Amino acid sequence: MPAVRADDLFHLYRARHGDVAALRGLSLEVAEGEVVSVLGPSGSGKTTLLSLCAGFRRPSSGSLAVLGQTLEQLSERRAAALRRASIGIVRQHYHRALPRELTAEEIVGFPLRLLGRLGPEGRRRVADLLRDAGLAKRARARPDELSGGEQQRVAVCAALAKRPLLVLADEPTGELDAASTTAVVELLLGLARDARAAALVVTHDAAVAGARDRTIHIRDGRLAAEGMARPVLIVDEQGWLRLPGGLREQAGVRERVRARATWGKVELHADDPLARPARPAPRLAPAEKREVELALAGVSKRFAGQDEPVVRDLTWTFEAERLHVLAGPSGSGKTTVLNLLAALERPDRGEVWVGGERVDSLGPDDAARFRRRTIGYVSQHSTLAGFLTARENVELGLTIRGIPRDEARARAERWLEWVGLGSLCDRRADRLSGGEQRRVAVARALAPGPRVLLADEPTAHLDRVSGRMLIRLLQEAVREAGATIVAASHDPDLAAAADERLTLGLAVEDVA
Repeated sequence: MPAVRADDLFHLYRARHGDVAALRGLSLEVAEGEVVSVLGPSGSGKTTLLSLCAGFRRPSSGSLAVLGQTLEQLSERRAAALRRASIGIVRQHYHRALPRELTAEEIVGFPLRLLGRLGPEGRRRVADLLRDAGLAKRARARPDELSGGEQQRVAVCAALAKRPLLVLADEPTGELDAASTTAVVELLLGLARDARAAALVVTHDAAVAGARDRTIHIRDGRLAAEGMARPVLIVDEQGWLRLPGGLREQAGVRERVRARATWGKVELHADDPLARPARPAPRLAPAEKREVELALAGVSKRFAGQDEPVVRDLTWTFEAERLHVLAGPSGSGKTTVLNLLAALERPDRGEVWVGGERVDSLGPDDAARFRRRTIGYVSQHSTLAGFLTARENVELGLTIRGIPRDEARARAERWLEWVGLGSLCDRRADRLSGGEQRRVAVARALAPGPRVLLADEPTAHLDRVSGRMLIRLLQEAVREAGATIVAASHDPDLAAAADERLTLGLAVEDVA
């Protein structure tokens, strides 16, 4: 009996402008104990597939059987019981899955407590998991006292504590550096093998996908290919073939191709070679011209419960109208530096200057006013209101700043057009792909006209094509709009695109 079997699976989301198809006739089988990685661009249906397998959503048509249970026939109560007893879920945003008030050992033991299995044997299981994860000395620590890699290892241990028969992991390493990624992958695969669990692991990371038994590619809600090095493309029963984005980009293929067939071969030739239409960015409001827009002078910051400062004696200047990237391993202080520059955190020692203004000693009200007039922010997590449209999300940020309604609407449409989403203005945010949501976030951050844009892992959880598109937007925001951008990132493509790079936790590296 397969752990997962999907036959001609469809799933539709209701939207104001009509139904949006996330899955379109997907068929898939995962054997007992098999680990399958799932690759595909943002918006291809990967997360929807996991949500259906977990019983959070129901198929619109087709059939889906998980661990021998036909999900479309299960009641909500029985689906919840199946999930609680037999399915382990590792979420991409681990910070949302970890209760802030519980310790690491309490979080890992919680699924066993729900099943009434947290007796002496259950406690030994928790201790063994934390030991295997290298967290034995961190068992009493709460999530805010752990690094990102440590938090994700806690989340993996909690998902595998009950020895599930199926593991569903959605981008489990999307916010981690290479070293933390390796540790989390080895832990996840090792625990899955020990439990003899099947697993579906959604990822954009080819290195992560390469560690699996099998790799499948989903595009436009259909199974498009299998394999890693040279994926075999799949032609479905209706003759549909999905060409990977990278392949189309290399060939310059856009919307139309001409096909020529000979025996055993079909050649496709681009009829309209790929070209991005010119969309000059709206210029930000003029401000006093400066060589240096932001500066840190002897800054140190240590959080409660930490033995060592996360930032120690950091001095650095950020030139105006440049793309700066903060690099470094998880826990090296990248997000902390962004929060210091945004006056969301105060340093223990040193000075923070933004736009010629010292901000490290501002009170809460003054700091909020400073951010409102000076700072735009793009989070690594989606901060859009899902029930609002793309335009309404951008308008909301402008309205909060006191921009009149008509002007807010015009600005929202102008910036959404610039990020390439003019045709999706009226689509709800929760119906947009991950890459589209991130572009809306960029439009919302820039629409008020800030001189400084702070971006925390802006390409996290995006496929490489979507990530490169976002990087181009950041570069154009610098060149055309006159923004100064500081981005914290593990993405080598973003680091390569930077005008300057500051590497934390190691030696400082300046890239001209």
